[in-house]
Amino acid sequence: MRDTVEYPDGRCHKHETIEHPGAVVILPITQSGGVVFVDQYRHSIRRNILELPAGTLEKGEDPALCAARELMEEIGMAPGELISLGTLYPAPGFCDELQYLFCARDLREQKATPDEDEFITTVELTRADIDESIRTGRLNDAKSLALVLRAMLSNLL
Repeated sequence: MRDTVEYPDGRCHKHETIEHPGAVVILPITQSGGVVFVDQYRHSIRRNILELPAGTLEKGEDPALCAARELMEEIGMAPGELISLGTLYPAPGFCDELQYLFCARDLREQKATPDEDEFITTVELTRADIDESIRTGRLNDAKSLALVLRAMLSNLL
């Protein structure tokens, strides 16, 4: 979407916004208290990155249903409980994407069904591993960091 924005001083500026249907990000907590992350290739940065399971909403899809679908696709787990931890805007300077954040507990194994363009390795990290991954920069995906922080502040992690 392209707009002309008028600033308070009267000057105008053309602004382009990338329209996005929204997405979900899920923090899956295992029975042992670990968190399942995915390690996957992201072409935009030309490398693999460690991140929480996430995915784009289908048109009109309920975010909780999308979260359950993405967990099954990416890590082969179904949530017994999904706890909403709110929303966030990952890049409001150029995109209208709204991400819905969830914590998933009471996970049950399912058959993973990744999308054909997803080559994912799952990695389970303990709380200490997560802390160390944040300190060292191994975990540097913004949506994952934001959800980890929300879960910590909500005493879920």
